[in-house]
This record gives sequence, structure tokens and C-alpha cells, in this order.
Amino acid sequence: MIRAILAHDAHWGIGKDGNLPWKNTRDLEWFKECTDGNVVVMGRKTWDSLPRKPLPNRENIVITNSDIQGADSVMNLSAALESLPKMNFSKDVWIIGGASIIEQLLPIIDELWLNNVGGAHNCDVFLPKMAITRDFEPKHTEVQRFGIITKWTRRT
Repeated sequence: MIRAILAHDAHWGIGKDGNLPWKNTRDLEWFKECTDGNVVVMGRKTWDSLPRKPLPNRENIVITNSDIQGADSVMNLSAALESLPKMNFSKDVWIIGGASIIEQLLPIIDELWLNNVGGAHNCDVFLPKMAITRDFEPKHTEVQRFGIITKWTRRT
């Protein structure tokens, strides 16, 4: 199964100036719990924004046309669209951003796990809300101290 996992604000914003525009340690702990020991797939801008590369105890795949050092795998978008659904992963696959990668990989994503951290954070990067709400439906929502987690599944 291929899932996406991201935090967003009340306006579906996910970033500002190449970084997370909020401090939310518990959200980052939840992200680590979900992705630890698994495969994480990200675009180059998300890779560049990581304070520590690669993310420890995870297989790091970067989608880019650039040369990246330190990732476990590097592939371009068309290779990712073709190969990710066919790979026989023994681990979960998590798409972790950014917004452009989420939008381009939506056709192969089975579920989105989105944490609404609330508030407006003056973001300059946003999730594709219209495409997500068109192609996916909320199946489970839980309120946590660090946000409201909604698990979206593909509409049938």
C-alpha cells in the first residue's frame, strides 16, 4: 500500500520558505512512529529541507532529475509513477512531500494520512485540496493533542 503522510494548517498549507511553518514536536513524533522502519518517498525540496539526511531507520527515495547524495534511491517522476506501484515492498511506503510530489503521485496513492494542526500559518505551499477531496474520502478521524488526524481513502 502507498500512503501519503503530511501535516497541514486550516487552509491546507504545508510549508513556508522551504520549511514547516509551525513547531509541533508531537506531530513529528507521530510522523516518526508511522514511518520508522519503512520507505519514505519525497521530492528534492523536501529532501533539501530535512535537518538530518537521510531520515534514519528508513529507506529514503528522492524523486528528482538532479544528482542527490545520501539517498538510498533517486528516480525521476515517470520512473516513480511506473515503478513504485510494482515494487514488492515488505515495508510500508510513505509519500512525505512536498505538495508537487503529492499532486503528481495522487494516481498511485491509496491513502492519505493528514494531520490538521489548525490555525493559519501564512504558508506559501499548499496541498491540492480540490484533487484530494475529489479522489479521496475521509474514512477515519481522530483528535489528538497535536492536531486532528484524518485518514483518507480512494473513492470507489
